[in-house]
Amino acid sequence: MKGMVLKMDKKYILFDFDGVIVNTEESNAKYLRQALACFGILLTDEERSSLMGKNDPSILAGLLSKSSKQVTLEEFMNKRREIGNTYENSCIEPMPGLVSFIKECRRKGIKTGIVTSTSTRLIITALNRMNMMSLFDVIICGDMCTKSKPDPQGYLKAMDILGAGPEECIVLEDSPAGIRAAKSAGAFVAAYCGSGIKQDISEADISVDSFRECNEKIKNLIL
Repeated sequence: MKGMVLKMDKKYILFDFDGVIVNTEESNAKYLRQALACFGILLTDEERSSLMGKNDPSILAGLLSKSSKQVTLEEFMNKRREIGNTYENSCIEPMPGLVSFIKECRRKGIKTGIVTSTSTRLIITALNRMNMMSLFDVIICGDMCTKSKPDPQGYLKAMDILGAGPEECIVLEDSPAGIRAAKSAGAFVAAYCGSGIKQDISEADISVDSFRECNEKIKNLIL
């Protein structure tokens, strides 16, 4: 892990959604396992880890190939919609301390945004359910991009809309794919480890275990 820089002029903070804004990973895995089980497919922990932070149809196609009968991606997605999802059908709430952290940053003039691989419909639904839409200046979702994380396209798009230089941005990510995307976009990356799921965060600049710790470590980096 790289050393802490004492003072930087950071004016923007961008957040991943899953595992950072909301602890969705376990619930998402539950719904995915249920859908795959309908086709006789068992999801392993390793396979679940390969999906974190990504929206890669080729990985899903590989999982579907394990079925004893041919399953199209369309058939599987129809089954997923039938079963439900975390964002619309489960109890969701922001990570402890997140809302107060964002509000404090915004009081200081920091602009905030979300860059996620999850679809627009689900993210907007979840944010509305938590009354958090007004806390973000930009929201970039997976279906707004032609390339998914670890490609930096989503972060570069958010920076362009905000008029932000990469050197002015802090990104909070929890997955290796997300961290790599943010670093490739030129941002300073804080790995958020508060979801309780251990992932490879070695490419991040710093790590934080909670938003209280995040506030303590990041306050010296902004403005």
